[in-house]
Amino acid sequence: MLQLKQTNWNPEISSLLAKYPKWQQMLLSAIEKPKLDAGYCPFVIEIFDQHGLLAGRVNKFGCYECTRNSQDVSRFIAWMFDGELAIFYVDSHMLLNRIATQEELT
Repeated sequence: MLQLKQTNWNPEISSLLAKYPKWQQMLLSAIEKPKLDAGYCPFVIEIFDQHGLLAGRVNKFGCYECTRNSQDVSRFIAWMFDGELAIFYVDSHMLLNRIATQEELT
């Protein structure tokens, strides 16, 4: 089962994504990918918004984050696991979630 079967987002989300074509294409490509394996534990986790990298973690080796101006509001949040888009949301709208839920595991 795909994590999102349709892409008829509301006009505000569609307009926002059109401003960031790279992220829009990554999102559309990731929608076609399967859920991540149940036991999958990413080595590198990075979190981005439209301004770039927010924070990351490399396994047990440590975390890193970027400083931001308080006026830099995130328009979307994208979580990358080992270089693959795994989670993407705009405000409270989850557009992509490739992490399997407990119900999907049983």
